[in-house]
Amino acid sequence: MRRNILSVMAIVLLALSFTSCKKEQIGTGYIQFTNASELSSPVDFYVSDIKKNSNALAYTQSTGYFALSAKKQPANVKVSLTGTSVFNFDVTPADATYYSVFYISEGTAVAYPDAFSAPATGKARVRFINLNMAAAISNDFGISGGAKLVSALEAKLPSDYYDVAPGATFAAYVTGTTTVLLNIPTTIEAGHIYTIYLSGKNDAGLKANVLLQK
Repeated sequence: MRRNILSVMAIVLLALSFTSCKKEQIGTGYIQFTNASELSSPVDFYVSDIKKNSNALAYTQSTGYFALSAKKQPANVKVSLTGTSVFNFDVTPADATYYSVFYISEGTAVAYPDAFSAPATGKARVRFINLNMAAAISNDFGISGGAKLVSALEAKLPSDYYDVAPGATFAAYVTGTTTVLLNIPTTIEAGHIYTIYLSGKNDAGLKANVLLQK
């Protein structure tokens, strides 16, 4: 049965919520922001009115992780050229916790907590997310020509993490079939952790992106 896809506000509240009764123990969280909108002009990302990227972020470009106080703060995505705001939301990172925030389209973004435990010796670690705006409600992911790792992963929801061989080649499949939607070659390296996400405004523009976490 199809589960409801959470709105960005619900995801941000679930993924980034933090409550502390001791105000003196605020702590520090970390966010990595990515422009995953094929339709957007280059954008800037602000938290509490402070720009967090040095250069304008074109489609698929990211900030890298930056530190934030673990408290509720306003965030804003703006068109770099004009300064026009295209999306506002709040972030409340937990202490010593890392998150990936993806801007998908005007008025839409999603956020996910990131795992940083080391992969097995000689392996890389990956997870998958489908952020393509027109792709099917769910997809399978796996090793190209090999075993499937993820079955019926719903759009905008992250998979678990998987240890894989460095340089592994992956594929996105039509759910429950061997029909390949997209082949995903990579240059991932042992000892590192990655998010592999699909993006694009439609199926014809389906694109795989490899985002380094650690």
